[in-house]
Amino acid sequence: MGSNARALVRAGALFAAGIVAALGWVNGLYATATLAVIAALWIGAAAHHVARRRASPPPPSPIPVGDDARERRRLAAYLDLSPAPLVALDARDRLHAVNRAARRLLGADDLVTHPPSALIDAIGAAVPGRAASVRIDTERGTHSFAILTTDLTGSEMATRVAALIDIDSEMKAVEAQALRDLLQVLSHEITNTLTPIASLARTAAQMLVDGDAAHAAVHDAVETVARRAEALHRFVDAYRSMARLPVPTLAPVQLAPLVADIARLFDTRWPAATLSCDLRAAPATVRADADQLTAAIWALLQNAAEVAVTVSLDIRPTAGGVEFMVGDDGPGILDANTGAIFQPFFTTKAEGSGVGLALARQIFRAHHGDLVLFSARPAEFLATLPI
Repeated sequence: MGSNARALVRAGALFAAGIVAALGWVNGLYATATLAVIAALWIGAAAHHVARRRASPPPPSPIPVGDDARERRRLAAYLDLSPAPLVALDARDRLHAVNRAARRLLGADDLVTHPPSALIDAIGAAVPGRAASVRIDTERGTHSFAILTTDLTGSEMATRVAALIDIDSEMKAVEAQALRDLLQVLSHEITNTLTPIASLARTAAQMLVDGDAAHAAVHDAVETVARRAEALHRFVDAYRSMARLPVPTLAPVQLAPLVADIARLFDTRWPAATLSCDLRAAPATVRADADQLTAAIWALLQNAAEVAVTVSLDIRPTAGGVEFMVGDDGPGILDANTGAIFQPFFTTKAEGSGVGLALARQIFRAHHGDLVLFSARPAEFLATLPI
């Protein structure tokens, strides 16, 4: 029944009660008249209550408690899904880690107590909407980032938000390609020059073998030229192997058998040295090119065994992959050489070619990992691979 119909019923009932009360009073039926008056009063009171309830505005809907908090948690969850570290720089030059990637990169839950000065300067100098770049020193080495910023203003102090995009892999890929191109050109030109020199020097030395004693000194000199030319030829061939490094064929590789084979080769090659391997926390498998991974680990072990008696290889998991730590008890690396040890053609060893560390780094980077100097004294190299 609609509200209008209910109102008509109440009005009719009130009118009827009034008639009954009047007739009862005229005819001396006082009890009936009294009851009719009471009914009329009750109907009138009910109608008045209904009218007031309609006239008064409805109470406001209760505001859901905690909506703002839930919205903030939802926004934080979305930001945490971003693989790019997000940071905020306030007007007091205080740096805050906004999402999980930033907290992991900077080692802070919110306020970064010791932010990299280069990062603060780069964010402060960046023009919103335009990309800038910065190199940051972390526990895992130096990384290059592109920076995109935007300014936020509100009731509180102004804040500049920055997204850090890791461009290390792109820069390393460009660097590796430039190195391969350089090595191909150099090896081609040097090989074409050395081949006839070595051949002619060897022929001349043989022609002088049966000559008189006056030519003995000439024979020795030509023989020296021949030996050095052949040694330089082998040297260039070693670098050519870096330029021809194929794209790795990734497949599951069992770490335990691979390390066991390397350990046996190590014991045979360097019987006076001791190799200790710790795989207790290592994952069972990694995705890698087995041959290239073996060559990279072998290069690191060889680099250590040539200067030390005790060499260690520790393999353990990380948040996003697996790391290989190779250390030794040798004299370590001079501070002046730490920036050059991964450069081709650089070596401090009399018989070294300068290929090993450069080749190992190139292999790990081709696997989307990296190889860095973790400690100079004692020498420790840290290689990483994604799972």
